This record gives sequence, C-alpha cells and structure tokens, in this order.
Amino acid sequence: MSALSHSHRLYILRHAHSSWALPGQRDHQRPLDARGRKEADRLAEFIARKGYRFDVVVCSTAKRASETYDRIRPQLRSTSREEDSDALYALGVEAYYDAARRHGDCDAVLLVGHNPVIEEFTLSLIADGDPAAIEAIRMGFPTCGLAVVEFSKPLGAIELGTGRLREFVDPHDLG
Repeated sequence: MSALSHSHRLYILRHAHSSWALPGQRDHQRPLDARGRKEADRLAEFIARKGYRFDVVVCSTAKRASETYDRIRPQLRSTSREEDSDALYALGVEAYYDAARRHGDCDAVLLVGHNPVIEEFTLSLIADGDPAAIEAIRMGFPTCGLAVVEFSKPLGAIELGTGRLREFVDPHDLG
C-alpha cells in the first residue's frame, strides 16, 4: 500500500490491566487495578502528546474497559461521540468489524475492547506495516496496548487484510 492521500484510521485499544474477580463478582464488573490505572494514565499522556483525535469512541461495557477510557478522555483535545457496546465484550471479531463499519463515515474511530479478540481482529486487518510491531502483536497484545491501523478506503468498507499498521504502542515502553 503506498502513501495515503486521505487516510481513515482505526485505533484499537485493549483495556488496561484489571484485578481478578472477587468471589461472587461477575467478570464484567472487574475494575482496573493500580497497574492498570498507571498504564491508562501513561497511554493518555501519549495520546495527548500525539494529538490523536477520535470522531467516535466505541467502548465495551465491561467496567475495566470503561475505566480505561475514562482515564484517557480528559486528555482528548476534542469531544468524541461515545457509544457503549455489549458486543465488544461478549462477541467475537465480527462485532469489532461491525463497530468500525457502522461508523464508516468517520475518519478516526477508537474501539476499546478485550483480548484475545482484539489481537485476532487487529492481525486480521493488517496487510503491511512495521514487521517488528506486527510481531509484537502476534506475541500477545498487551494490556492498554494501542494499535493504529490506517486504510485508504472509508472504514465502512474495511475488509480482511486491507489495513496498514501505522503505529503500535505498548504502555510499558512509555515509561
């Protein structure tokens, strides 16, 4: 894929590190732990430095995902439309494709979700990009990791293997 004249970007974020479920607690209700809060804060600072903006944020309804986004939101320069999604918590790769395509008129969409689906989804999109970054994703998408995948076509038309991995951020490498 050559340089893109007008790119459409999908930002794919795995929630930050969370605590184990307490006895009687549903998986959906697991909160971030201290490590996860630090990861999310580091990533939020990175996003602010890069000046990333999102037209829409689609976030899993799981507590650990919403808490991750809550820690990032104050660093955003512009207000994004926000949508909660049970599908990003409960369903597979196709739910992530659906969420991205549903906002196909947007130039920048952030999806906040869970592994192993995040990893599978991201790898299914990528046609090229930095080989070391692609290998890092294959080795396991870290908590609070962020992949930036760029497309030459609108997000409504994304398909398998049509994206370019523009950037991959592991918050553990940020400080």
